[in-house]
Amino acid sequence: MKVILCADLTEQSLNGLADFASTPYFDKATEIHITHGFETKVYAGEFYAQYYPTEQQFPEIEKSAIELMRNALAKPFSAKSKEDIYYHCLFSPSRKEVITNYANTLKANLVVVATRSLTGLKGVFSFSFAEYMIRHAPCDVLILK
Repeated sequence: MKVILCADLTEQSLNGLADFASTPYFDKATEIHITHGFETKVYAGEFYAQYYPTEQQFPEIEKSAIELMRNALAKPFSAKSKEDIYYHCLFSPSRKEVITNYANTLKANLVVVATRSLTGLKGVFSFSFAEYMIRHAPCDVLILK
């Protein structure tokens, strides 16, 4: 079973994803793809467009993101062989779409999202990453709180 874990690199998210090791899906997973979608931005001026990050910055950002994910999840995922765990940092203007497309390409069986509960007005008006995955992912979605 191919599983994609969506990491937003916050401590709360990475701790939530660590809980995946205690689910029955962890033992069934033959491949675990721990993936961070880095959202790129375009700032347009009257005579120019500026991109952040630039393509020259991608390797450094990718290296830092993978190191962070690897360090945070090494202990909880130590029961899996290192050859079964893959780390990715994908760059796109829409992290929701890039993860969905990656799940399609990989033919993933499960997408795992650690989420935080928003309350008040933020909760009413928020269209969260987890909600998007539930509606658009090509496979089952597991939400960890």
